Amino acid sequence: MIRVKGLEKSFRSHQVIKGVSLDIPQHQCTALIGTNGAGKSTLINLIIGHLKPDAGNILDVNNVLAKGKIGVMFQKTSYPPLIKVKELFHLYRQIFKTHVSLKEFKNITCFNKETLDQNVKQLSGGQQRILDFALTAMGQPPLIIMDEPTSSMDVNMREHFWECIEALKRKGTTIFYTSHYIEEVERVADNVVLLERGKVRFQQSPEEVKQLQPSSEIRLPLRYSNLVANLEQVVNIKLAQVISITTDRVEEVLLQLRERKVDLNDIEIRKTSLLETLTNSEEEVK
Repeated sequence: MIRVKGLEKSFRSHQVIKGVSLDIPQHQCTALIGTNGAGKSTLINLIIGHLKPDAGNILDVNNVLAKGKIGVMFQKTSYPPLIKVKELFHLYRQIFKTHVSLKEFKNITCFNKETLDQNVKQLSGGQQRILDFALTAMGQPPLIIMDEPTSSMDVNMREHFWECIEALKRKGTTIFYTSHYIEEVERVADNVVLLERGKVRFQQSPEEVKQLQPSSEIRLPLRYSNLVANLEQVVNIKLAQVISITTDRVEEVLLQLRERKVDLNDIEIRKTSLLETLTNSEEEVK
């Protein structure tokens, strides 16, 4: 849907975006991740047109970056001091030709009649964020761009937000967002773009990212500690609350454990998480 090619942006003598190229596929959810200061917010502002790049271009094949076709949720939103939630809903409903119903709005926000009658400033931080999201999706845009959408949300609200994202994906909405929550990326993203110091490190699916670090972890109770010495095809063995064996040869290690009379029912095998993969990858670069 959107193709970014060679974007560059500097503020005075500091270059924030350095030749960034990436794709935002249609009808998919793309997560932009990276540490604070990596340039994520600047990149979003370039894509939506709030900033002009010093070089490079943005190819918008289906013209979804046009006014009225895009919903944008910024990191922070300022509301008039005396406006009520229900007044905001009716205001936004007048802006768009097609819009979500009041019932859909309440389903997204989890607000009841009393909350709708509240002043927006009286809402908690998490409630204001889900309100931001509901208003962003109000006009049912084909493209939604969000900058740290779940900041200030508690665990339950974040879980509900993920369900809302899954529902939008089923309807074919294209989503591009930044996040610091790795579980959020693993849960809803179809593509992951890692931005590091203004440069794109990679763009791949979460599963493809995990394959960058093919190791698996085999866990078993400490009572087997005398049986795990001198195992072959093992990267390392850690003894803590459980025995943790890291290996990229799971089958061979399991055969050795079975030969040493380890009960396979006591064994847990887990793949490296996305967070661990990214951490290991960053350490290799350093």
